[in-house]
Amino acid sequence: MREVALIGHGLMHDAIAGRLAADWQVGRHDTAAQVPGGPHLLIAADDSWNTARTAEARAASTKLAVPWLRVRAELGQVVIGPLEIPGEAGCVSCAERRRRLVRADQEGHRAIWRRHGRVLRGRPSSWLTPLAATQVAEIVAALLSEGDASRMRRALMTVNLERLDVGVHPFLPDALCDTCGDAPQDTAQLADLVLEPRQMQRAGSFRTREVTEDLEELYVDQECGLIGSISEWTAGVLAVASARVGGRGGGEVMGYGRAETRTASRRIAVLEGLERYGGAQGARRPAVRASFAEVAGHALDPRTLGLYPPERYRLPGFLYRPFDVNETYTWVWGYSFARKEPILVPQSCAYYQNGHELVYEISNGCALGGSLEEAVLHGVLEVAERDAFLLTWYCRIPAPRIETAGVSDRRLQWQLASVEAETGYDVFFHDISVEQRIPCVWAIAVNPRDDGRAATISAAGSSPDPERAMANALSEVASSIAPVGEKYAEHRERARQMLADPGLVKEMEDHSLLYAHPDAARRLDFLTGAPGRRRPADLGAVTGTDLTGVLTEMVKRYLDTGLDVIVIDQTGSEHRAGGFACVKVLIPGTLSMTFGHDHRRLDDLPRLLTVPRLLGHRDRDLAPEELTSDPHPFL
Repeated sequence: MREVALIGHGLMHDAIAGRLAADWQVGRHDTAAQVPGGPHLLIAADDSWNTARTAEARAASTKLAVPWLRVRAELGQVVIGPLEIPGEAGCVSCAERRRRLVRADQEGHRAIWRRHGRVLRGRPSSWLTPLAATQVAEIVAALLSEGDASRMRRALMTVNLERLDVGVHPFLPDALCDTCGDAPQDTAQLADLVLEPRQMQRAGSFRTREVTEDLEELYVDQECGLIGSISEWTAGVLAVASARVGGRGGGEVMGYGRAETRTASRRIAVLEGLERYGGAQGARRPAVRASFAEVAGHALDPRTLGLYPPERYRLPGFLYRPFDVNETYTWVWGYSFARKEPILVPQSCAYYQNGHELVYEISNGCALGGSLEEAVLHGVLEVAERDAFLLTWYCRIPAPRIETAGVSDRRLQWQLASVEAETGYDVFFHDISVEQRIPCVWAIAVNPRDDGRAATISAAGSSPDPERAMANALSEVASSIAPVGEKYAEHRERARQMLADPGLVKEMEDHSLLYAHPDAARRLDFLTGAPGRRRPADLGAVTGTDLTGVLTEMVKRYLDTGLDVIVIDQTGSEHRAGGFACVKVLIPGTLSMTFGHDHRRLDDLPRLLTVPRLLGHRDRDLAPEELTSDPHPFL
């Protein structure tokens, strides 16, 4: 008869011991330290939220080289699992971290534990009855009847103590878990990049494979998923979804999906959530701590990414410190296409939610793909889109309007007509492509009536295909008309105040709120009144069915204009579980999107003054004082 060591005491301990006695030799112990050699399995059963049990059970499990199964009451539920196997990824700590990150109110939960943790750890749940304990024992017996409870590897089972219903919640191991994480140490060798040929799944898709239908099954779970929940609503003709991703920094990040169907919008939201997770978390363990002076020969100079003028650092509450070549920073490895070799990049520029060292950083250049090449392509496109938008804004470039009558994509024509008919807004597209000639489009929804609704909403899109760039920009602006309008109706006075004091523009939503005000919208006259018209075909597509070929051409255009393209591979085991790659693309010299007017990053970026001349809009370079000092209107 096989032996199981049962640790703990209380109702569940007694019920499990009684139920297993017929099939197992059960050794009962108050603590894990009392367990002798010989058992096939350890079970730690506690009627209270005893968080201290993990360390002692894990120590015994490791010493005896046997797995252990957690069974614990937590106020209104019992949690069974995971089955932790020494040396295998997917431990109890992973599960608890997933649960913590996915909670909607992480700070509230922490506050309760700070105040009541001692009581919660020691007092049995008042919801736990003998009947519930019996049900838990039956579940444990059923799991062990399979031999080793292997069904609980990388999974939790919850028993609701009010209804006694049962839920199963698989989870992905945490690559950065201190106990079992498999995140490798960051090295130059891992950053080396060799592009492989990748055929598009269909011409013009710029994707290498279809996303499988089990995406939500793999990533979404309210108890311990990488994504906790998906919210859905409609915006005009579009279905919109948001995926809530827990961040290690204690906050949360959101992935959004906008599509014609509910299924597609949910899928896109999950994919963007995975991208946000990669950009905020880090998939490798940084190994380089050095000053720029010490590593300058093989490191990116952060000043080429745009920093802040000296007076900005003196603002009250400004979180960032001036760059110092002799100060020690954490660096990660990326790949430089210009140097054709790995290069060190400041960690705070490669990932966000990693403290406040050099600059405000968000998801600029972050992208997910079905292959590394696909992810890099879309990372380059995002950099191109945001750079083009900000150059157009700060330089007041009179970007020509794109004639929608020349659109060949009937779906795009239908979407545009539907948005305008349903919302009453006029939507215009402007060609904001810059010197690399990658199609980039500014979409602006203009309220033609003086009816108190938001005056303008702006967004942007990019793609190797001009009409797809238009469609991307349209989906962004169309899904934002209603929420921006609702916020403006509630916060008109704040919009008026920001109009007079740009320093009040602090958050992402403030930018669109400001330009909902009709007096701020007049700042966009340089765009809406721009002379000249273009057809979509005039923007010039980057064509081909070889996705890697399209990517190579786009990278070449940056290199030919004197700019490097740097790739930081953010792919973690969580991404690989779904067959994805995740990257951040940096293109030093381009403008990075920021939110909060004081966070704008314009210093030491010469292109900001030269691009209008290169595009033929000026016969000379701009002077710094000719740049607008107004906050940008990007959503």
